[in-house]
Amino acid sequence: MSLLPPVPQSVATTQGEPCFGKYQGELPEVDLGRLRGRWALAVAARLLKRKRWLYTFAATPEVAALFAVVDLGYTSSAFAVAVDLQERRPLCDVSFLGAPGPWVEVSDRPGAGLTASFRTLGGRLSARRGEDDERYQLEVDVSRVRTGSLQTFQWRGELLVAGGPPALTLIAPVEGDGLVNVTQKRGGLLALGSLEVGGKHFRLDGGVGGLDYTQGYLARHTAWRWAFAAGRLADGTPTGFNFAEGFNEKDGHNESGFWVGDRLYPLAPARFEYDPKELLDPWRVTTVDGAVDLRFKPIYVHRDEKDLRLVVSHFAQPVGLFEGTVKAGGRTYTLSNVPGVTEEQDMIW
Repeated sequence: MSLLPPVPQSVATTQGEPCFGKYQGELPEVDLGRLRGRWALAVAARLLKRKRWLYTFAATPEVAALFAVVDLGYTSSAFAVAVDLQERRPLCDVSFLGAPGPWVEVSDRPGAGLTASFRTLGGRLSARRGEDDERYQLEVDVSRVRTGSLQTFQWRGELLVAGGPPALTLIAPVEGDGLVNVTQKRGGLLALGSLEVGGKHFRLDGGVGGLDYTQGYLARHTAWRWAFAAGRLADGTPTGFNFAEGFNEKDGHNESGFWVGDRLYPLAPARFEYDPKELLDPWRVTTVDGAVDLRFKPIYVHRDEKDLRLVVSHFAQPVGLFEGTVKAGGRTYTLSNVPGVTEEQDMIW
């Protein structure tokens, strides 16, 4: 029996009302254009309010690699990071800022049919999945000029949907002057591929990963804390989780979820404890019902601070390892050295 209702076929009902809720499975399309009445926006307003991004993460016991493509409508950005988990040091951290145009894309299909890409001089990042494909194809190609070193950043990989746990999909109202946000998280997916970065070569076969697809009409001022991880239990079972605080929480909604094997367990709202002035100090992530108690040990912090007047960004994402316990499905799962990230974000956009 499913622990969550199946995902609807559309973001909107036939009357144009949002299908608010937390679901299991993939939305065929994030069709915000079907919203009507007070939930709809004129074309000009969409340019300012609609935000879209895809975040991709994969890790083995040796390395964690991640990248994101962000389309804000009037501007775009991307970043890619790799961290050596054994030597506890960053291997590469690159960021890009771009104008809107054909060089950035985050499609309306978060699952089958996804296209997300960012292209610039010396850098290309993409994630794609065919209409009938059960895997995401990942590519990061960053030149020496853009890495600022003698080494390139080359990632050719896959995340397998087949045999993995279902997606967690949330359609939620937005606080403040926002309207509707849609997010689809996938975790506990088997990873394949190769990574060349920082003068080292890694095989990602046997690793675990996941994705965060988000699109919505967001508030001018948006802030949150986030945690995401992908790894294995002591017995080798793939696992992962997603938690957020301060975002997607209006009217009792939340995006907390735990993947283990081929199952997805919804969890209660999350709470974060950390020192904003010392992000490399340990973090604690819990849920309000006590089912989750995790400690996070950061290794490296990716940062992005921008003040472009109209857009002001404070973004910090530590990369490191989680340990602790998660109670789900009548069991207590113990996690040790599970790779992942936390995040502190405060945006005016």
